[in-house]
Amino acid sequence: MPLRTNLLILALLLFATTASAADLHDVNDPARIKSFFPRNAKVRVVNIWATWCVPCVAEMPDLRMINAAFGPELTMVGVSMDDMIPGAKRENVARFLDQHWIGYLNVYYKGNADDLSSYYHFEGEIPVTIAFDAAGREVWRHQGPIKSATTIDELRKLLRRMH
Repeated sequence: MPLRTNLLILALLLFATTASAADLHDVNDPARIKSFFPRNAKVRVVNIWATWCVPCVAEMPDLRMINAAFGPELTMVGVSMDDMIPGAKRENVARFLDQHWIGYLNVYYKGNADDLSSYYHFEGEIPVTIAFDAAGREVWRHQGPIKSATTIDELRKLLRRMH
C-alpha cells in the first residue's frame, strides 16, 4: 500500500479510538427529556443513574441487554446525575458510556436535582427506572438496580397489554 493510504488508515483508526460514540445530550429542564423519545415508541423507559453510584454501574450490562432485546416499540433514555457532584465533567460520562458500550441515548442532566426528583417522583435514591406509555403516563417503576431477565419480562407484558 502507498504511504499516503497507510497514513490515512492510521489517522482514521486513531480518530475512531479517541472519538466518543456516546449519544449524550445536555439538558437543564427535566420536562425536556421526553422530547428525546421517537413518536413510534410505545414504551419509553427512563433510567436515572450516575457514574459514582455503585448499583447504577452494576446494572449497566443489564440495561444494555434490555435495550438490545427490543425494537423501536421500546426506547430507552438514560439520565446521568453526575453533574450534581462538584467537579464532574461531561467528558467523563461520555467516556464511561463508551467503555460500557451503552448505545442508547443518554442525557447529561445539568439542572436542579430537586426538580428532577420532583418531576419523576423519586426521593433522590438512584438508580430508578421508569416506563411510560406513548401518552406519557407512568406504567411501571423499579427502584434500585434492575436485572435484565425480570425487566425484559415486565416490559414485554406492558407491550402486550398495549396492543
